[in-house]
Amino acid sequence: MNIKVQKEDFVKILSTTVGIANPKAPSPILSNILLQADAGKIIAVGYDLEIGIKTQCPAEVLEKGAVAIPARKIFDIIRELPGKEVEVTVTKSFAINIKAGKAYFKVVGMDPADFPKITEPEPEWTLEIEQSVLKHCLTVTAIAISHDETRYTLNGALVSLKKGFIRFVATDGKRLAMIEKEIGEEKNINFESILPAKTITELLKMLTTDGKMRIMYAKNQMVFQAGETTIISRLIEGKFPSFEQVIPKEEKTKAEVGREEFLSAIKRVSLLTSQESQSIKLDFIKDKILISSRTPNLGEAKEDIDANIEGDDVTIGFNPGYLLDVLKTLGTEKINLSLIQADKPGVIKSGEYVYVVMPMQLN
Repeated sequence: MNIKVQKEDFVKILSTTVGIANPKAPSPILSNILLQADAGKIIAVGYDLEIGIKTQCPAEVLEKGAVAIPARKIFDIIRELPGKEVEVTVTKSFAINIKAGKAYFKVVGMDPADFPKITEPEPEWTLEIEQSVLKHCLTVTAIAISHDETRYTLNGALVSLKKGFIRFVATDGKRLAMIEKEIGEEKNINFESILPAKTITELLKMLTTDGKMRIMYAKNQMVFQAGETTIISRLIEGKFPSFEQVIPKEEKTKAEVGREEFLSAIKRVSLLTSQESQSIKLDFIKDKILISSRTPNLGEAKEDIDANIEGDDVTIGFNPGYLLDVLKTLGTEKINLSLIQADKPGVIKSGEYVYVVMPMQLN
């Protein structure tokens, strides 16, 4: 194998696939990326047996071939190389020789025949969605995904397709995020499954605000295609919790508040919380929200912000991190917050987006 490739292009395809390679995998080959040189292009493939990413870029191919390359090490080398062009040659023993300017590296590769094959099954259905829409949906729901591996059905987001609408839901048991968007086509698709958190992370790296993404489903796998990149992911098997009953139907107190002002005030007040005293207190009173925290042996903080409030006065405690996550993620000028009472969940709404957060007991 012998190729010459633009450094910028090479870095791009490596950065797209390097996140899939798993240095802790039981099989050493899974810490590698498969690099293939074909006519006029090089193809990079990352695969951890659950998620696969395949992408390509143009290259001058002097000799075709393939090699399994140590993903992170090669990526780190290529992005630090001088100049604009990189030359790579691979010997019969899979030694990888890298040249750029006056820099030279020789790295040990592995036999590409040992790299696991990715199968792309025949799709049962296909649809297209604006990348900007998918990116927004995944961004605002990913914050609520659970990282507790013992609750594996919560280690992803529920994806539902029904009557021309797509819905994403995620929960970690202490908060829930849901968004539903009309996609205006494929009204005959009726689908529901759980997309793994790792797939969502890789999709968010790949998605842009322009163009469309093609989504396909077959045999408990989803395939995502945009431009030169394809992601193939297994879906999480199991039943997602019945989340509808978690979303309060009642509202006794409603507040409209500036998102940036609310975010900044919570950031400041939460500086005087601790591991032992994590909650902040929110007092909803006429025309304002008083935000405060008090921690023994540390001190107290308070700040009030203007708000349009309807309904009963109420005092409630929240984990500030859960509020900050959603306020940082949303891009709207205003958000709506509704409450029932101190021991019931609070609800933040913005357009088609709903975020439910459990209260905390105040000290």
